[in-house]
Amino acid sequence: MRLKQSFGVTHINPGTTLVLSELKYVLDYSRKFYAFDIIPMGAVRMSSSDRWKTNPHHIDPDKRQREVVTRYFAYKDILRAQAQQMNYELGEHLDIVFFCPMPDSWSDNKKNKMNGLPCKVKPDTDNMVKAIKDTLRKQDSDIWYEKAQKHWAYRGSILIYK
Repeated sequence: MRLKQSFGVTHINPGTTLVLSELKYVLDYSRKFYAFDIIPMGAVRMSSSDRWKTNPHHIDPDKRQREVVTRYFAYKDILRAQAQQMNYELGEHLDIVFFCPMPDSWSDNKKNKMNGLPCKVKPDTDNMVKAIKDTLRKQDSDIWYEKAQKHWAYRGSILIYK
């Protein structure tokens, strides 16, 4: 009997649902990981003019590069440099944890409470993953597995498990 590639019709399986708990993140020291010392940033939606506007300090305001694009290119340069320093190369799977820095406006009590808990604010994890893939991989269409998490931390960083 040959297995079907898809159900071919809409279907609901009455199995159990995945239950995720919002516990503090615990580092898995049993796995190899690479820690990038950089505040995570999501990929920027670019316009066609972002390709030719390269100077953020141009005299003519209409010819200036947008500030967010300048920050994004700087982010990518730092990420690439750190990956090269650690001899990291993104493979066909990605298991990544983004640590978002807590706002300075938060009290120390709130920071202690929130440290390690899931981060549910912008940027979206898919935009953050897109920035990583665009930076560390020339052709990312062969990446077949992605797992991404965002957590609050005292200091922003990115952790990629191998």
